[in-house]
Amino acid sequence: MPRSGGLGLVGVPRICQSVAARGHQVDLLVAGDGYGYSEADLARHQGAKSVLPMAAEEIPSSFSEIDFPAYGRWAFAPTQPWIAQSTCRKTDFVLLHSLHSFPVLLGYLLARLNGKPYGIYLNGVLAPFQRLISFRKKFVYERIIARRILDEASFVVCSSVREQEETIPLKLTAPSIISPLGIDTAPYCNLPARGQFRDRYFNGHEGPLLLYLGRLNSKKGLDLLTEAVALVVAQEPNVRLAIVGSSDPPGFADEVIQWIHYHGLDDRTVMTGLLTGPDKLSAFADADLFVLPSQAENFCFALFESMSSRLPVVISDTVSWTAEVASSGAGLVVPRDPGKFAAAIVELLADKERRLLMGEQGHRLAQSFSWEKSGERLERAIDCVLRGNPLPSDLTQE
Repeated sequence: MPRSGGLGLVGVPRICQSVAARGHQVDLLVAGDGYGYSEADLARHQGAKSVLPMAAEEIPSSFSEIDFPAYGRWAFAPTQPWIAQSTCRKTDFVLLHSLHSFPVLLGYLLARLNGKPYGIYLNGVLAPFQRLISFRKKFVYERIIARRILDEASFVVCSSVREQEETIPLKLTAPSIISPLGIDTAPYCNLPARGQFRDRYFNGHEGPLLLYLGRLNSKKGLDLLTEAVALVVAQEPNVRLAIVGSSDPPGFADEVIQWIHYHGLDDRTVMTGLLTGPDKLSAFADADLFVLPSQAENFCFALFESMSSRLPVVISDTVSWTAEVASSGAGLVVPRDPGKFAAAIVELLADKERRLLMGEQGHRLAQSFSWEKSGERLERAIDCVLRGNPLPSDLTQE
């Protein structure tokens, strides 16, 4: 659902488009609101970058999107099977995204029915913390069908070595490949003039501004973040916190509000909801630090968007790509402890020159992750499956 943000909004269309750009026909079947790449949406938006992750004129002609109404958190789409069947019958390879949803189940069943090979992006669903969410439902579903979906795949796609390591205890029979997702750094090279976000949400506040951007979800560590910010405020009373993102599930925002109130941050914190386009860019332009104490992230787009915006980061050591962030000097990586997280924030707020240097280092790191590379790796994996060849060792990390 695009209104929920996350990988579904930012990543999936670009994964498909990166393969289509290499000369392949790619049909994206979406159960839900759609991404805005259907013919009607493209005509309405006329390439507006503020609406679409990719401008209409940049979309490969060999990419198409088909949308279906969906219901519930599992995206039940009763009208999808008929067109999905005709699409699957003529395709060479089926690619599934995530695991616990009706479209993924449907894609698996149609791939088996039509004798088509398929791959599946894990998208972080097998992280230990993520598996505990709705544990009973997932346990039953995995026993009935989800384990078969994983084991019978031609390959599963992990976006990092950490995510691949999380699959080891499960002893999946399908091979796994590592294919980092990408980031288009171009939109973040020319940010709006500084001050717009502060004027809108903080009455022109000129002091330090911390930015959390992402879904409001239990795994993101917002309870730890509010506690850490309270410790920062004890030393730097002028600090403000912006929490940008939609609530997932919808009621979780109420819990965040309670944490903010408990730690006495009501007059220092703003929750904006989901921001896109220039509004989101203005948040990056006005922030001094990006902060993320998440319990698990396989490829965090908000992290790479922040680094693309030359914004230094303070992140937990449970986030993927922490080694690269630390070694490149793009930010500080700390344990998920409120005191240590607060200390890292205070340390960087006191050193503007260091923050500027980290911002430049982060921008260079983000530039090394491109959608072109992601599409090339996925294309090679699919080509090996279709030709009956072993997966390349540089993809499997063997």
